Amino acid sequence: MRESRVERRERERREEARREAAHRERVRNRARELEREMEYEEALDRKYGREPARRKSKVGGVIALIIILLLAFTALRVWMEMRPGAVEPIVIAGSGEYETERINILFLGTNQGLSDTNIVFSMDSKNKRLDAISIPRDTYYNRPHISGAAFNKFNSIYQSEGYEAACRAASEILGGIPIHYYAEIDVKGAARVIDAMGGVTMYVPIDMQYTDVNQNLYIDLRAGTQHLNGEQAIHFARYRSSYANADLGRIAAQQELLKAIVSQSSGLDYARVAVVARAETRTNTNFISQAALAARATSIAGGSFNTYTIPGSTGTKDGLSFFFHDPTGTNELIRQIYNNN
Repeated sequence: MRESRVERRERERREEARREAAHRERVRNRARELEREMEYEEALDRKYGREPARRKSKVGGVIALIIILLLAFTALRVWMEMRPGAVEPIVIAGSGEYETERINILFLGTNQGLSDTNIVFSMDSKNKRLDAISIPRDTYYNRPHISGAAFNKFNSIYQSEGYEAACRAASEILGGIPIHYYAEIDVKGAARVIDAMGGVTMYVPIDMQYTDVNQNLYIDLRAGTQHLNGEQAIHFARYRSSYANADLGRIAAQQELLKAIVSQSSGLDYARVAVVARAETRTNTNFISQAALAARATSIAGGSFNTYTIPGSTGTKDGLSFFFHDPTGTNELIRQIYNNN
């Protein structure tokens, strides 16, 4: 009996899920092997009293950011030129002015399925720029086909409808720019990636103390400059309770964390970071597209890294707090970014 189209798609989906699970297990095994190798070498260094060998490659800060967020260095051995039109975006450009060689990636940092961090990274290799545009998690996005006011918050889209819907919403909010790729990592995975980097030194502007038993979240950071491990860095990025502007304050902190990662990444052991990042991140990039992103990342090494938050204001609707973005101001911001102003 011939299977129906729906049955075939379901079978293909299950097969793809099995292949992805098997691949992720292989990557995790390789990460464990790499960790054991490094621990063995460090033990020999200590035993014979010798200086640790320098096993870190000098890579630009922008490239290091791409490693962490886009997994580009898992395919560095393949080099290809990214040509206009060579990438079929998830969401096509809504306006001719945005049909350029820029590559846009929606990065989602999730917690219990909700995307609490939403950043569109826009890569411009011609002008050596990487622009990070933050969309507040509470941004109002009307979804009349789903009942419940909470589902009109941007952070609920990925959990309820998947990455394609989140990419469409991000494109619409950002004036119709194309979205070529997405990458998603949860808070525990992000902490493991930062640990693989060796942590990050940050200036913590205030004492950060917060407890949420339901989320098993216990933040306890003291003010001052300090070296944070992965869990502490994620706590820094998640904290919001003492900011006067709440989630916008947290976005500013997340952007400061990104800048710190960029500025401190010139000596990263990128192979180790890439293995861990590949195991922890979900993405629609394949081997070839990762190689293309690696080529792009290499071409903008030493360029500028810029952070933005879409303009708007907070308010309430249907009994919930929302961030209402300013479409006119957002469109102007995107035009400035695309025109490199």
